[in-house]
Amino acid sequence: MSEESLINYSIAAGLATVELNRPHRRNAVIGPMLDALADALNAASADESVQAVLLCGAGGAFCSGVDLDEYNADPAPGWLANSAESTAAAHNALAECTVPIVVALERYAINGGAAYALAGDLLVAGETAWIQIGEVIQGLPAPMNLAWLSLRHPPAVASRLFLTGERIPAPDLLAMSIAHRVVPDDSVRTEAESLAQRIADSPPGSARRAKAALRQLYGHDPVAQLAQARESMPIRGTFRPTAAPKN
Repeated sequence: MSEESLINYSIAAGLATVELNRPHRRNAVIGPMLDALADALNAASADESVQAVLLCGAGGAFCSGVDLDEYNADPAPGWLANSAESTAAAHNALAECTVPIVVALERYAINGGAAYALAGDLLVAGETAWIQIGEVIQGLPAPMNLAWLSLRHPPAVASRLFLTGERIPAPDLLAMSIAHRVVPDDSVRTEAESLAQRIADSPPGSARRAKAALRQLYGHDPVAQLAQARESMPIRGTFRPTAAPKN
């Protein structure tokens, strides 16, 4: 894809790299970006040569959440009317992805951006990285974060992230088994890619079969769980601006 792409997508040696590509906004998401994310993940699932996905962000950060300036712009962008569908499509593509997803968590994953990090099967975090789900204390719903937390983690872990709105640092993410590994900040991308490539190098089809077996064993229906979360915390009103990280 071109440098102007909102999502950079490439395949090499069985590994698909899906990169959020709005570094000037710390990869804050907008509707068209989510459409492109869904397309990339669906393409990886459909390509039998792909055995693993590396999900990462351009510019040294993972995702600062929803781009509030764009969502609250006046006049409203043309894509805003379909933004809920775009969000659902991106998360459904994550849920339906047929290969393991390794997330490279550089710097932070905030609010709506945290859900994309939590959706991965394995997460490699930088030693000073953090995740924050602040919507509840801001009076906003966070259905996708709730869905992924309930799919992957016990209630005590979900409560800490979902109810407190605190920044959860990488060492705590590791202790709670949210992170698979914590590494020096300058090697997150390298270590995550190495882990994803190790999975991609497995015998053809084995990673897909392993992921399918895990889902069957644990009785997970991620798409249904996502739909249930959206129904339990319907989005009302508009996004309210909040302070973004300065660094």
